[in-house]
Amino acid sequence: MTDRIRPDTIFTAAVKHWWKSKLGASPKRRKSQGGTRDSNLRGDTMDGFRDAIVDVLVKAGVDRNDIFTGSQFSRLASLLPCYFRASKNWDVIVCKNSLYKRLLGEVAAGEKPVLIAAIEFKSQEGSIGNNQNNRIEESIGSATDFWASYEHKNFLHLQPRPWLGYLFIGKYEEEDVAKSVEIRQPHFPADAAFKGKESAERASSVKYGGPSYAERYRIFLERMIAKKLYDGACMLVTNEKLSSHEQNYLCLFPELSGAQFADGLTRYIRAYYPN
Repeated sequence: MTDRIRPDTIFTAAVKHWWKSKLGASPKRRKSQGGTRDSNLRGDTMDGFRDAIVDVLVKAGVDRNDIFTGSQFSRLASLLPCYFRASKNWDVIVCKNSLYKRLLGEVAAGEKPVLIAAIEFKSQEGSIGNNQNNRIEESIGSATDFWASYEHKNFLHLQPRPWLGYLFIGKYEEEDVAKSVEIRQPHFPADAAFKGKESAERASSVKYGGPSYAERYRIFLERMIAKKLYDGACMLVTNEKLSSHEQNYLCLFPELSGAQFADGLTRYIRAYYPN
């Protein structure tokens, strides 16, 4: 692979659980849903990552009662209001003095709800070239909707900017990490980051030997952070060969490692839980 790969262990158990869920999907379920999407529909696929993030939050001092990770029908639903749609169920949110706790009489009079952090998980297996743009579009849409909702004061009152995080786990092979991916831009030159060695195919079409799929994700995540659409991002890759190893995943880019992600989240969280 590349010399930029660094060992990282914070999500080892989570990746082990991810593989167990993927490999445990029944043939009947695979046939009924089609492709690899069925295994993602298994509610427990990303539970290991949820547990790892909750552990990071608790170690940072967060009250467990302020952590919500449930589906929309759960008592601990992690739903947040949106701007372009009614709501979105995030994978993990940290919220003090939520309306739910107010109904239970657990919030003192005058205390307002405060959203501290929201984190989204994304999982991708197979058909990387076909699905990558879809994953990226979904993530851009979710972040844009979140900040539009924040600016529209859907969180009830002016409050400090929440920490928005994005965690990605994908199944990658060697060629997906290093192999150049050709793109075509017949009308205008490609963005410089995606523009490799070009050659005129026809008078009306130009093709580019652009960056690999892994590099495309790096560009996406770094630009999302630079645009302040996300405050922290994590990109992990794995495959069947790695699944049985003690080090069962890789961080191709140190700035997008699990350790960096957890550190950024912890630093932000501690401002709200100083003790």
